[in-house]
Amino acid sequence: MASEKSPRRLGRGLDALFNAPVLSEAREELQPGTIPVAEIASNPYQPRKSFKPEELVELQDSLRLNGLLQAITVRPSPKGKGYELIAGERRLRAAISLGWSEIPAVVKKMNDQELLTMALVENLQRADLNPVEEAEGYEQLIKQFGYTQQTVAELVGKDRSTVANILRMLQLPTSVRALVQEGRLSAGQARPLLALEDGARITAFAKQAVENGWSARDVERRVRDSIGGDGSSTKGRPPKLDHRPPEVRALEQRLRKHLQTDVSINLKSPRKGSIVIDFYSADDLDRLIDLLGLSVNPQ
Repeated sequence: MASEKSPRRLGRGLDALFNAPVLSEAREELQPGTIPVAEIASNPYQPRKSFKPEELVELQDSLRLNGLLQAITVRPSPKGKGYELIAGERRLRAAISLGWSEIPAVVKKMNDQELLTMALVENLQRADLNPVEEAEGYEQLIKQFGYTQQTVAELVGKDRSTVANILRMLQLPTSVRALVQEGRLSAGQARPLLALEDGARITAFAKQAVENGWSARDVERRVRDSIGGDGSSTKGRPPKLDHRPPEVRALEQRLRKHLQTDVSINLKSPRKGSIVIDFYSADDLDRLIDLLGLSVNPQ
């Protein structure tokens, strides 16, 4: 049970990584100061690919009113001139949009291996990555640096089985991965589709799930029935109609997108009902608790 565990700490393996002899110089920190934004190149290992315009607008307003409260982090460019971003891409983008020519920055010496790991952990801690981006980050650690799934799990503070399940997202067709990245399909809805094995069938089921508002359990049942997994079939049976008000269905979709899991709003009357949030592992529960701003072990 999650309550019996110590509080989750993402990146619990980073200390071991940073203290390894091959990386003994990686954390050397240079004198912080202000550097020209024109000399800063983007992070080549940034796992996050999409940035919401409204987030940047909010950050621009904050920078305009309060200035930069937390300096970005960069490293000297391996090419010998300028810098590469380590952390703070949204802050840098917002500053550039406001016309800033310089920005406060902390400069650290860091190699490629550590750069990718730091960027991945930072985004996971902020819950900024969608499941596909998270999977791509893990895959890059494995392919480029020869990590095992167990090593990745230790670095990011998750169970190995959780990392393995997240990596399975990359087996989905490109169009289905796009639905997940857009938040129209949750990881819980997408994962059961892999049992269909055929890309065309997976895509067709994914589109139906989005159009008809199927929950993760709906997807699981329909996939199971389609492949005859339980000896029964619902082929030819019309889908169950959803008589809930449109605003309730829309709110349900927003919650699914925000929490990246299956959420059901069940109405018992116009003014009474329940919200059910599904989780699929102890780590998934910890992630949801963090998103909801709660503590696993309240004092």
